[in-house]
Amino acid sequence: MVRRLVAGMLAVGALSGGAVLVGSAPAEAKTVAVSDTLLPGQKLLPGQYIRSRSGVFTLIMHSSGDAKLFQRGVSLPLWTSGTWRPGSVLVMGTDGTLQVIYGRTKVWWMSIKSAGAKLVLPDTGNLAIYNTRGKANWNRHMVVGTLMPQSNLRAPDPAGREVIMYSVNRVYTLKFTTTGNLRLLKNGTTVLWSIGDKGAPESRAWVGPNGTFYAVNKDGDITWWYESRRAGNVLQLRDDGHLLLVNGRTVVKTFH
Repeated sequence: MVRRLVAGMLAVGALSGGAVLVGSAPAEAKTVAVSDTLLPGQKLLPGQYIRSRSGVFTLIMHSSGDAKLFQRGVSLPLWTSGTWRPGSVLVMGTDGTLQVIYGRTKVWWMSIKSAGAKLVLPDTGNLAIYNTRGKANWNRHMVVGTLMPQSNLRAPDPAGREVIMYSVNRVYTLKFTTTGNLRLLKNGTTVLWSIGDKGAPESRAWVGPNGTFYAVNKDGDITWWYESRRAGNVLQLRDDGHLLLVNGRTVVKTFH
């Protein structure tokens, strides 16, 4: 029987929920220039943002604790960090890792460490981390190595929100087909594991706060799951091709 998952994400307007509009930033936002770049060591406090030079795309640290990328005139975000701890800040670490931090706790991070890297929101809307040589280590369509709780993998959709998981060495990928089949691939061609073709276009997958790994269709109906009641689980795709659900140093489930 198909179960419906209660979504943990708010269907809100592009800059609602206490977000800051250009020209109305609070006093504490003056430490971060309104630009298209977050430099090493800079951070976005709740309500602060960077914006593409065209003004079409905005990355905002929402008051809910979720970093969200919006396109002007489109209500749903193109990308989110999936973090929900009010008071969190988005930090471009000096080591090249993009992080969401609550107090002293790092609740989310992304990219390969590369000292001096910066976060840039270009006019294409393809939010990316660039190293000092100008090469992108990460962009919004990627998860590298570890899928943090409530961050999404996404199938291709008309809004261009596809997200693919890569091993650090880029040999292995975990990605949806257009029909909603989540597959583990080697070198982009050899299928090593899959959840099976579910006939569910525009699907997404994530590890919930209770540790369960879900795949759902565009209506939020669960099409596949591996149940675990260990909060803090993450999904890892390692350089040897192992796809694991991990809690700390404990392997909870080996999918491949």
